[in-house]
Amino acid sequence: MKNIITTVLLVITMLFWAINFHVAKFTLEYYSPMGAAAFRFLFATFFLSIFLCFKKGKMLFQIRFSFKEVWYMFLVSFFGIFLTIYFFNKGLLLTNAINGSLIETTNPIVIAIFSLLFLNQKITIKQWLAILISIVGVLIVLVEGNIGKLLLLQFNYGDVYIILMVLTFSVSQIIIKKYLADIDAVLMTTLTSVMALILFMAFSFKELRIVDIPQSTNFWSSIIFMGILGTGFAYAVFYNSVVKKGATLSTLYLNLIPFFAIVLSFFFGSPIYFSQLIGGSIIIIGILLFLRKSNK
Repeated sequence: MKNIITTVLLVITMLFWAINFHVAKFTLEYYSPMGAAAFRFLFATFFLSIFLCFKKGKMLFQIRFSFKEVWYMFLVSFFGIFLTIYFFNKGLLLTNAINGSLIETTNPIVIAIFSLLFLNQKITIKQWLAILISIVGVLIVLVEGNIGKLLLLQFNYGDVYIILMVLTFSVSQIIIKKYLADIDAVLMTTLTSVMALILFMAFSFKELRIVDIPQSTNFWSSIIFMGILGTGFAYAVFYNSVVKKGATLSTLYLNLIPFFAIVLSFFFGSPIYFSQLIGGSIIIIGILLFLRKSNK
């Protein structure tokens, strides 16, 4: 029963993350990637703190951490939240939601490679073949199906930022799995989000002082949604799954994000290109082949 609940919550999380790719653009019309992230995590930490207080109660004041645990949580915050969200916002300034969601599905492969490097987990020849297939799909998305752009190394810089987002997020999942597996997911999510909020506020302090607070309904509805559901709820569910199911298996669910993003594009009026469908299909085929071998 717990397995079914975890699976359902993960699917809902992927839907929320797909929505993030669309609504984040509304926030970036008013603030820079750092400023928008600061508002987003202001709501995220508020939600998580209240939820954590209800969950732990008086036991919250009895929790203690070692210096190493605090350090590793800071690294998770820095790589998995601060840099990840910055690259996410920066990328969406220059690319579209579907491209971003398609590239993000390569997370299982990146995590598997990092697991090989840092956790000594082996990758078979068939898995390397699956990795190459997915890379071909990513390249098709990056160059919009135009091989000439590939030869000239002409990429959309927004897509490059999304790739950096995937890399930094994957680093954080390895840290969680290796060093923080015994820490409660909600507690860790709350603490790492607070750390990230401090970083975002510090780097956007000057901007937040001089830019007027927006009155737009689109801006605030997007910020509140991303903060509470697309960040607070989603990160807690995903971190919990990484601890229980493992990083590679949990990231299998990321394959749902481009599907949801494409369906949602009809509601948000985002265009869909043939190169995205072809490249995305190749990416997902490669990932499914990779994970099929992993599960065996």
